[in-house]
Amino acid sequence: MPAEPLPADFLARLARLEEAYLRSDDPVEQSGFGGGPERWRAEREVILRAVDRDGDFLDVGCANGCLLGCLCDWARERGIALTPHGVDIGPRLVELARRRFPGHPDRFRVANAWDWQPPRRYRYVYSLYDNVPPAFLREYVRRLAGRYVEPGGTLILGAYGSSSRGEPAFDVGRCLRRLGFPVGGAASVGDLPLTRVAWTRLPAGAAF
Repeated sequence: MPAEPLPADFLARLARLEEAYLRSDDPVEQSGFGGGPERWRAEREVILRAVDRDGDFLDVGCANGCLLGCLCDWARERGIALTPHGVDIGPRLVELARRRFPGHPDRFRVANAWDWQPPRRYRYVYSLYDNVPPAFLREYVRRLAGRYVEPGGTLILGAYGSSSRGEPAFDVGRCLRRLGFPVGGAASVGDLPLTRVAWTRLPAGAAF
């Protein structure tokens, strides 16, 4: 069955994000982060806690590919080789991601992750929980697990808070458990905390 469309006002907000990100020439700010390079690494490298071996890494909502590039560099420092892939609803952001990784334009696609049919599966799939409205989250996570992640692979769900607004990151680990997904691990950064990630490792043949 075709996916129920996301609300028009939510899609409009996603479109405005692309405009906001592209107001800056700074690659990190084009990824929606304004806290500087030291905080950038401190608050994003935690994603690699879910990564334990080489593999293809899909960033769902990849923006300009800056996070992917950093994750690949940081993983390489740990002796892990990640192959970057990305999907984003913003065509101009995806073009920037393609330029960041020249020679592999087919690894980066313009699409709405909610109803996208990926051409293949990936060992690691990373997505923020708020890529969809709350009412769509259960089905969204089920689709990521069932369509995006390869057997034996890892689905990583993330959330970011705001230090300027005093907002803690959403508890993605608790959310996954409430939705009925097994949580293989979770990690956070900062006192609020400012970043939370949780992941589930899917056994071969897992069905959601």
